[in-house]
Amino acid sequence: MKAYTSFKQSKKLAEILPRESADMRYVRAYFEGKNSDWFIQLGGAIKSDDVIPAWSLAALINVLPISVKFKDDEYYLRFMKDYVEYANDEVSLTGVFLHTTGNNNLVDACYEMVVQLKENGLI
Repeated sequence: MKAYTSFKQSKKLAEILPRESADMRYVRAYFEGKNSDWFIQLGGAIKSDDVIPAWSLAALINVLPISVKFKDDEYYLRFMKDYVEYANDEVSLTGVFLHTTGNNNLVDACYEMVVQLKENGLI
């Protein structure tokens, strides 16, 4: 099970979210004075070219707003298995404003939702 954002997702989220909201980071390792690969570490991101902030599932959930207002309607965050949506009807699937496509895990679904929220000016 995927527990945190990929390197590519992390780079995109670093453009959208405050670095302080990350609870992990990709750190560039050096071997014999040369750039090596990127490795994941626990701990918040710091400002450095050799550090890319990364988000665990818990950190992604934490940055998603509980509700969003769109055209005078309020939509509430709802999680299902490997799926995230904002809906204004908690009982049925009607009234869905934003939703993620079928993903293999919630990390990808939450990532997709953060990107959609940003594109719609809601975060």
